[in-house]
Amino acid sequence: MGRMLSNARLLDKLLTGEYLPILNLVKNDPDLSIEMRIKNQPKVYYNKSLLLTLFPNRKPELLAVGYWKEDIQPILDINFPESYFDQAKKLVEKHIDVKKNIEFTIQQKISRDNNSLRNQFLVIDMEYQFAQEKVKNRTSGKTRFDFVALDLKLNKIMLLELKQGLGSLSGNAGIDDHFLRYQEHIIHQQFQSALREDVKGIISSKNQLGLWQFNASDLVLQVDQAETDYGYVFAAHSTAELILYKQQYGKKYTTLYLDAQADNYILNDDI
Repeated sequence: MGRMLSNARLLDKLLTGEYLPILNLVKNDPDLSIEMRIKNQPKVYYNKSLLLTLFPNRKPELLAVGYWKEDIQPILDINFPESYFDQAKKLVEKHIDVKKNIEFTIQQKISRDNNSLRNQFLVIDMEYQFAQEKVKNRTSGKTRFDFVALDLKLNKIMLLELKQGLGSLSGNAGIDDHFLRYQEHIIHQQFQSALREDVKGIISSKNQLGLWQFNASDLVLQVDQAETDYGYVFAAHSTAELILYKQQYGKKYTTLYLDAQADNYILNDDI
């Protein structure tokens, strides 16, 4: 099953062994997320930046040198990982610009606030990427989808792209460009099959690691019958932005709206 943690040694390390302090810290830190990647490699992210990669048979891979080459490299003590993550987060904050930091913070909060069966949408993954070499006639550059979510009401696998503010809607990586990239992916049966298996594997793994406050076993069965769809999450900073977006794109693309100033970022089809 795609992106499922199937390595027994790695699971033991996470659930009862040396990686348990890391797993517990991620569970209790709303700013961190752990995402399932291929080859049994769970990765810990902060504001879209990769802080840590875990492996079954070798030492964890730490924060990339680009973040700390002019500073001090953070050191990981796997028994007491708090210091490492505190340092790594500060280095990330210094590295990324203000505009990107706002976007990343919104993305992390969306994932955190839509992690319950009480809501219509359950975010299961961020920065989802299919093997690019397997998608023919695609646009240049790598294509990542900001979110993979389940529409629990309509039983759909949703690939979602976050747009915050009107400045993010045009040009390269704009709203039309992203839709073309989705179309270039979804026409391939290999992508559709891989996405479904990845979703099932991610749900199973996060359920096994206790990353959700509910039992998600039944969701795996639902995924087999789920359709796949694409849409946008538009984070409006003002009523004027919301009105302009709806006038230009509201009827053209499936869009979930949120108020960027709100206390929670639960996804809705209207604010």
